[in-house]
Amino acid sequence: MEREDVIALAKVRLEEILSFYGYNVTALVVNDGDTIELQVPTDDSGRLIGHHGETLRALQHIVNMIVRNALGSSREHLYVSVDIAGYKQARAKALGEQGIATADRVASSGVEQALAPMSAAERRMVHMAITDRTDVETESRGDEPKRYIVIKPKAS
Repeated sequence: MEREDVIALAKVRLEEILSFYGYNVTALVVNDGDTIELQVPTDDSGRLIGHHGETLRALQHIVNMIVRNALGSSREHLYVSVDIAGYKQARAKALGEQGIATADRVASSGVEQALAPMSAAERRMVHMAITDRTDVETESRGDEPKRYIVIKPKAS
């Protein structure tokens, strides 16, 4: 199956799933290397995003499974990222800001702080937001689905 056909399949299947739930929207395709981003603009995004993005992650998982099945034994690997109404960008910004603010508090107090449990993708966003800091470091602790980040002073 050609790459363009796989992208079209992912887009159509996502739109069909959303249509089934009463959302007649057109997904926008952003093709970036091995990742295909499907952006869904809508004013009524709450149900599609779900609590802490759970529904959004489920939609993304389903579309990725469809793509994986369509590719079969092909060596090509495409990853589909689904974003509803810019949720992922807004969440990344908020998590980055939270990580930086917590890192500032840890740096000034010298006391480590734990953040609330979050998904692996969200933990990565926090790690990346403060990766260049020389005064603090991050560490993931706990077990899924309650895995969380601890920001602590960097050992001298």
